[in-house]
Amino acid sequence: MRGSRPAPASFPHPPPLAGHGQPTAAPRFPPRSAAQPAAQPDAPSGAPAGASSTALPSPAASPQVPPAPSSGRAIGVDVARAVALIGMISVHVFPESNDEDVMTLAFAVFGGRAAALFAVLAGVSIAFVEKRNRGQLYGRTLAADRAALVVRGLLIILVGLLLGHADSTIVTIIPYFGVLFLLAVPFYGRSSRFLLISAPLFAVLGPVLRHVLGGTVPEQLDPEADYTLSTAFGQPVPFAVDMLLTGFYPALMWMAYICVGMVIGRQTLTSVKVALALVGWGTALAAAMWVLSKVLLGPAGGMERLVAATPEYTRAEIAGQLAYGPDGVTMPDTTWWWLAAVSPYSSTPLNILHNLGAAVAVLGILLLLTRRGGAVFSPFAAIGAMTLTLYSAHVIVESLEVLDEDEPMVSLWIQVISFMLFALMWRSCMGRGPLETIISDASDRVRTLIRTPRDRPQAPREAPGARWRPGRRRRAGPGRSAASPAGSRRAASGPAGSTPATPTPDPEEKRR
Repeated sequence: MRGSRPAPASFPHPPPLAGHGQPTAAPRFPPRSAAQPAAQPDAPSGAPAGASSTALPSPAASPQVPPAPSSGRAIGVDVARAVALIGMISVHVFPESNDEDVMTLAFAVFGGRAAALFAVLAGVSIAFVEKRNRGQLYGRTLAADRAALVVRGLLIILVGLLLGHADSTIVTIIPYFGVLFLLAVPFYGRSSRFLLISAPLFAVLGPVLRHVLGGTVPEQLDPEADYTLSTAFGQPVPFAVDMLLTGFYPALMWMAYICVGMVIGRQTLTSVKVALALVGWGTALAAAMWVLSKVLLGPAGGMERLVAATPEYTRAEIAGQLAYGPDGVTMPDTTWWWLAAVSPYSSTPLNILHNLGAAVAVLGILLLLTRRGGAVFSPFAAIGAMTLTLYSAHVIVESLEVLDEDEPMVSLWIQVISFMLFALMWRSCMGRGPLETIISDASDRVRTLIRTPRDRPQAPREAPGARWRPGRRRRAGPGRSAASPAGSRRAASGPAGSTPATPTPDPEEKRR
């Protein structure tokens, strides 16, 4: 069965911070003369009569902070996650083709695109975390958020490796998503222009690097098996190479989805203009990549070059790989013309950009549809809020083989309805999903520990000009006490105009 496309951990976004209100205009005061005393601060409520009642803002006490920008968190984001999860389940329970050797609707629509939508939404979730800091991503705050992102990625990898022990027919995508979060750490807090430049570089250079390396990279003993804790630690080099470059969902190529998702998440997603732009640009990109692939493999003569360079496959077998994806884990590397394919799960430049455009367009459509009728979409939003938990449950259900594989429609409805009821009940009673809660609490704890400075005892400050040396004591001079600070001119303050008395040195003090 085709490899799985997991739901990344959902990250609920907190409500936007409320900005400070603008102070009212202060009344005009007559110019103060030199003899006029300074104005006293406003008296609190309950102060005696005569105290000032006008609240004047104090710049030192309450600095004016610009209002936090709207997070733009819309229900459409969670609904998009639910659509991606349902699409993944459909690909897993339905066959790629029917008895007439015709591609099924589920595979034609969701094959490869549902997983790409999940990856884009993972980038959106990272951008939601960025918005919590109101643009103050530097210093300790930036280090804390990046450390929390590392913890989140490591825990997601752990969940994926544990699911590998289920021995399911699904190729679990969760470990790849954990690696994606780790790769996103240096891109966290970068400008949108930097991310938009990085996305096409990942989409193009990643497949080129994999094609150049070809079969020279090490592989695990069973290339089509899921990694587990034992195989990941027992074969660290093949594990790292598969996660990054040669696996079913290579992270280096899929970073294009993360980068674009982070840019989208920084926008105001409740805006109709933003949603329409996503639909327009996404549709144009997806259609352009599809047409370009058909032209390169058709009139440009790409198909003939594939047949000539790959004698081990017949023309029909090559056509099957161009339609359904690679026969194994990766596409053949006999000629550069294989990179012109737009096949599902092929991770070629055209395939990545086509899936990216489709995911962006679907997100924009759902943002438009969910602007009204939130109650209608709330069951789907509940599913989208705990996709990591529900995807893990889906993998376990498939490994137990409790549902009839010959009835894919029944299996799909049973899982979707069960997941929807569980999500609604759990959210109403507990809030976030079980796995989402564990991962979020762990990453938030690391963020808090790094962001909060430790209390260190501070040494008392000396007066300006003091030059104390260890083991020495300043001598008492005229008008200065032996115990007085170095910069003071009087040992004790007395009445105005009086001469300060010099204390008599203690004989015991001299001996000491």
